[in-house]
Amino acid sequence: MKVFAKKVFQGDNPNIVAWDEPTVRKFDGKTVYGRPTKGYGTSEFNYAGKLYNPEPWTLPMEDIKDKAEEWASKLMDKPIEFTFCLCGLYETGDDYIPHHSDTVPTLDDVVLGISFGGTRVLEWNQYSTTVKKDTNTSELWGALLAKPSLQNEQRYIPETTRFLLEEGDVYLFDGHSQMTATHSVPSLVGCKRRVSLTFRSGL
Repeated sequence: MKVFAKKVFQGDNPNIVAWDEPTVRKFDGKTVYGRPTKGYGTSEFNYAGKLYNPEPWTLPMEDIKDKAEEWASKLMDKPIEFTFCLCGLYETGDDYIPHHSDTVPTLDDVVLGISFGGTRVLEWNQYSTTVKKDTNTSELWGALLAKPSLQNEQRYIPETTRFLLEEGDVYLFDGHSQMTATHSVPSLVGCKRRVSLTFRSGL
């Protein structure tokens, strides 16, 4: 399942005043400079080589979490509890995330993302085959990371869809969708400051 909805969280404000230093790591053979981030919640989470020991929910973050749980629970027709949220800061349009598949503990757990501030694009690559060995990993099959000239199998050529993320927009992915797709937030010239919240269940 993947769902995108407009303006659900318009008017909310996570009010994050202090950010952790960005990480630097290798991804797909390239040096990727991370963004300032902040973790909130009750469960640890390892992201991009960094183990987050989250801070307790602040009142603004808890209000957004409660609203996110209510929205996701209705959509999934079952109780959803988020125990971790990774907040990311995109200062300019130069900040981006390359194509990846989110780590989800089980096929039925979900990732819910909310966008605040500047408008960005989320690019979704849908494949006709699995992109990784199981849902609890972000490591993609080598064929997906090969140069285009080596992608000679039809199943490794994705169908690409682009979604506009504006203030208060929300998306939800479950583990099933992360087995056959990747997504990214490409760089975008002239983009204003953006804050993303990514809630996770099942941790």
